[in-house]
Amino acid sequence: MVEKNQSHKVSIIMHTYNRAGLIMETIESICKQTYHNWELLIVDDGSEDNTDELVAQLNDERVHFHKAGRTGIGGKNKNIGLKLVKGELIAFIDSDDLWSETKLDKQVEAMNQYSEAGFCLTNGYNFREPGKPAEYFYPEREGAKYDNIFVELFQSKVAAFTQALLFRKECLDHTGPFKEEKSFSDIEFIVNLAAHFKAVILFEPLVFRRLHDSNYITPNWEKSYFEGIEIIKSYKGKLPSDVAKNALFRTYMNFGENYLTHHRQKKATSWFLKAWRYKPLSIVPFKKTVKAILYYLRDK
Repeated sequence: MVEKNQSHKVSIIMHTYNRAGLIMETIESICKQTYHNWELLIVDDGSEDNTDELVAQLNDERVHFHKAGRTGIGGKNKNIGLKLVKGELIAFIDSDDLWSETKLDKQVEAMNQYSEAGFCLTNGYNFREPGKPAEYFYPEREGAKYDNIFVELFQSKVAAFTQALLFRKECLDHTGPFKEEKSFSDIEFIVNLAAHFKAVILFEPLVFRRLHDSNYITPNWEKSYFEGIEIIKSYKGKLPSDVAKNALFRTYMNFGENYLTHHRQKKATSWFLKAWRYKPLSIVPFKKTVKAILYYLRDK
């Protein structure tokens, strides 16, 4: 079983920018994998720190460093990596996140078990201090699920993180690469996979996402919502009507809540009212609108 498990080469793509303070811890979590048949393709997005010097000190022929120049586009860097992969299976990791030592082992085993699955996702958690979970992706901690998860992605039942993804290289023949014109193309890539293939979800926490002030999404949260709305609308024709409406309702409400946390009450009210159109009988947008108005009056 072990020999069969180790026979599939896994290509891991990591794009990075100025993460010298964290990247070696991330690489260490890869080097500790109980699954050894992998290659790590580090695509550097024009780092101005000593990332390249640190990686050069590694004595592991499986680790490859590629200078891409500054693009600032995560999808483009991932696509550069996709052109370089030699493995049958492909995974991604951000240069500040961590993996359980058995992450690849258990995902490859799952892909062997479910030969019709195009990809596999795992549970995990967000953290600020290593070893201290802040929030899990799923409430389940064990077991697996094999199914078509396309609709569930729009019901917020699936955590669409590329750090938790392992997929078959041949899937790219159907999905194509990442969208380079978008800042947040990860979710759409996984949605596209789910539109073509069934998936395996492992509920054991195997991926650990580091939260910090320099996370890319922190200053770009507005753009992430706009692109999320665009994804829902682009797949609207393939979704049950109620699923699409509920997805837009939740996204608009969450958008409004984020504006409230940033003390932008007028914007918050606008998005709460937009959400109301999708659930005109719901009292929640009304309550949130009143809350936004009260906050606005308080801050004047």
